[in-house]
Amino acid sequence: MARIVTLELLEDELEAVIQARGYRSDREAVGHALGALLSANPHLRVSTTVELYRQNKVTLSRAAEIAGLEWEAFKQTLAERGVPISVDESPEEIPVGM
Repeated sequence: MARIVTLELLEDELEAVIQARGYRSDREAVGHALGALLSANPHLRVSTTVELYRQNKVTLSRAAEIAGLEWEAFKQTLAERGVPISVDESPEEIPVGM
């Protein structure tokens, strides 16, 4: 089956979306599209957040928030995926009761 969507078409569509919706930049439009993609795919959102945490791009608390999981549930997800957990938050940042 031939690929219907080409890179050129995507670039044209992105430019048209920016013009039609009033996005200020490609980055803003792509950010919105990525947010919608991750909202519609919770498993992908969790996997993406695990990778952000693995790369030290977000703290444990922020990763749990982005993933839409409670702190302990996100820690369990990391453990299941073999990702080492390092508590990099100050005591004030760690959710109460953890």
